[in-house]
Amino acid sequence: MSSLDANHFLSENGPFSTQMPGFEYRPQQVEMVRAVENSLRDGHHLIVEAGTGTGKSLAYLIPAILWAVKYNKKVVISTYSKTLQQQILNHDIPLLQKQLGVSFRYSLCLGHENYLSLRRMQRAGQTGLFTKSEEDDQMGTIFDWAGTTSTGLRNDLPFQVLPSVWEEVGRQKDQCLGKHCETHDSCFYFKTRKKWFGAHLLIVNHHLFFANTASSGAVLPSFDAVVFDEAQNIEDAATSFLGLEISNSNLHFFLDRLYNPKTRRGALTRLDHDLVPAIRKQVLVVRQAMDVFFTRLMEDFGTNDRVIRLYKPLVVDNNLYVPLKELHDQLQTLSGRLNSPEDQLDASSAATRCFEFNNTLSAFLNQHFPDYVYWLEIGQKKRFRKIILRGVPINLAGPLKEQVFDKIDRMILTSATLTTQGKFDFIKERIGYEPKEEVVLDSPFDYQSQALLYVPRDMPEPTGKVELYLEKIAKRCEELIQATEGKTFILFTSYALLNQVYEKLEFLGRDYPLLKQGDLPTPQMIERFKEAPSVIFGTSSFWQGVDIPGEALSSVIITKLPFDVPKEPITEARLEDLKKRSIDPFRHYQIPRAIIQLKQGFGRLIRKQSDRGVVSILDSRVVNRGYGKKFLASLPKCPVVESIEDVRDFLARDAMSITEMKRQ
Repeated sequence: MSSLDANHFLSENGPFSTQMPGFEYRPQQVEMVRAVENSLRDGHHLIVEAGTGTGKSLAYLIPAILWAVKYNKKVVISTYSKTLQQQILNHDIPLLQKQLGVSFRYSLCLGHENYLSLRRMQRAGQTGLFTKSEEDDQMGTIFDWAGTTSTGLRNDLPFQVLPSVWEEVGRQKDQCLGKHCETHDSCFYFKTRKKWFGAHLLIVNHHLFFANTASSGAVLPSFDAVVFDEAQNIEDAATSFLGLEISNSNLHFFLDRLYNPKTRRGALTRLDHDLVPAIRKQVLVVRQAMDVFFTRLMEDFGTNDRVIRLYKPLVVDNNLYVPLKELHDQLQTLSGRLNSPEDQLDASSAATRCFEFNNTLSAFLNQHFPDYVYWLEIGQKKRFRKIILRGVPINLAGPLKEQVFDKIDRMILTSATLTTQGKFDFIKERIGYEPKEEVVLDSPFDYQSQALLYVPRDMPEPTGKVELYLEKIAKRCEELIQATEGKTFILFTSYALLNQVYEKLEFLGRDYPLLKQGDLPTPQMIERFKEAPSVIFGTSSFWQGVDIPGEALSSVIITKLPFDVPKEPITEARLEDLKKRSIDPFRHYQIPRAIIQLKQGFGRLIRKQSDRGVVSILDSRVVNRGYGKKFLASLPKCPVVESIEDVRDFLARDAMSITEMKRQ
């Protein structure tokens, strides 16, 4: 294979131009192919911003496949959203299998907890663990399904499985007997995992990638190159895996699985040994200590829904430590005295959980890690108050550089939104990435004729009078929805504002279906949106990863510039960290983060060459404040208007041209 093979496929007169239906030659795509090819061939780090419509997934998949096959290498393709992962698996890879003329192997890699454990299922079926008929019914269905499924994946179940049921039948790393398990040869997880080792491409998500990093490479097979798509989310994804978390609900659930005195069920009811009665009593001691500990926290911090940052170690008696340590010791002793390997594993894995709970709680209370931010969250969960204790690293640049980037020779970071004002400085600084090559590719779309940007000056700023702001936002959204006759996304930065605007516009439901995030699962909302002219009210998950090409979407309304809430503990701590280093946090953190998010929101509108529509930014700071220019300069170049009449004129002209095209 020559070094030109990959871009040859996508060139103007290449094989895809004649073999692939709907093929469009895109010079930006060919340029990206060359850059990825060079990175893989020469072994260096690359960062690529590829504007919407570039076809970036094919631009990295083709060279990755050709390189991996030629040299028998393994390439990890990591995405943030399920939507992109499904596009790669269900569209791009089947297409390339058909068109490339090269035989290659690929595997979707999911976390072990997604797989059914046949041994644990059989064990759960032998002991009456459940008190609810719905749980028993689901168990029966899972037994039937286990005989027909080829994957054993939780997501492939024909119903939404209850967490309490999956906890008993799903694979758990610390309860796996490995080769000593009688179901090892038919184990869904190990059968799938074998394929991972023979694959050229491993399709993962960012969370699994960083779970692999946190476990020193114990999750995935060793690999030779990585492509991070949706790379703007790397910092957020990595943060969750390098942090601490413990809650009263997790501890409660763990103790119930061991022994629930009300139902007299749990793992300790199926272990037959003289030590078991004493251990059951110890479970009750831990339960009482847990209730006392978390009740004290609520006495100190209140019971209202709130997030409280902790600036110094908590002065609270850790009355949980000794009971948990005692339970750990008893379970360890029991494990050594049981005869069955299965029983030994149940006892020892429960002991490990006690040890982990104690370690996490001690690290949190004593704030062991000085470069972390610590906080607690109080909220309602069905019948009780849930308290979560969290601690996460403030700055990930050092750990990511050391644990990820310095260890991998060939790495490509890409997304449609990585630059602010044409530069990668922000993302590189935040995650400690120092690529040898940087490439910025504009979109092949003609935004000058396809899109209009509406930025009214007459809107009140969101920092002003709340009621006036709400009134004006709702009224302007109504006018824009009427102008496009539905076909609208309204993007919010908080659920509170979303619900308030939704209430004021609910009357529009007479004319168009109104779909509010949270009322339906996202995939169902999108399907309904495509069926008839509708309006979606969405927050963060609708700003990115949602792809609706065609006439169904003609208008994206951005209600507010997407600045992070400065009082959220992690944001506040990062702003303080920058101030300590004499860096202006607003210019160097808050604005760049908001610009990248705004670019994501803008990118929902134009998804193919024939798309047309309007993006409205109803936050007048974008035109009335000096920093607003930075936001506008980072968006694709298109006509900008300040009058809603200009919006109506654009849409009217658009409607006329569509009518003309249909006549022809």
